[in-house]
Amino acid sequence: GKPVGSAKSIVRAIDWMIHQKVPVVNFSIGGGRNKLISKAVDHAAAAGMILVASSGNRGPFSKRKSYPGAYDPVIVVTAVDRFERSAKFATAGDYIDLAAPGVGIWTAVPGGGKAMSGTSFAAPVVTAYAAAARHRLGLKTAADIKAYFREHAKDRGKPGRDRYTGWGILELPPIC
Repeated sequence: GKPVGSAKSIVRAIDWMIHQKVPVVNFSIGGGRNKLISKAVDHAAAAGMILVASSGNRGPFSKRKSYPGAYDPVIVVTAVDRFERSAKFATAGDYIDLAAPGVGIWTAVPGGGKAMSGTSFAAPVVTAYAAAARHRLGLKTAADIKAYFREHAKDRGKPGRDRYTGWGILELPPIC
């Protein structure tokens, strides 16, 4: 009843995407630290792939980071609701880069659609913007894209990065 994937299958998928020269990849997955996946993420980043991942849904008081999001080369996204409040389920931490809508997102499901919530629904929003920024603005590295996103994030609370929304809620001018 739960969707799962083995570390081996995730590594094989990353390797395939490297060989296909996929420029931007979304990881709406999360789990514990894994040496194989860590090496694959490093290899993908070294090959120039932009990696975006969800921060996890363990709640703001969890001390456990969600991987692959918590690996250094990855842009990590948490969820906010339509009122720009941090989602109650979203994992918080010093590894969060940005926030995007992730509550009540209309989603395709077998037989139709329904509203769903999770950081896995926020990460694709940032992934799409990363792909557009790479293509339209010529930003080729994760560092360049992170810097661009940081400039276009609506800071929440105290100025600067925080553990709940990172640099803030992504608010970009249209680039598509």
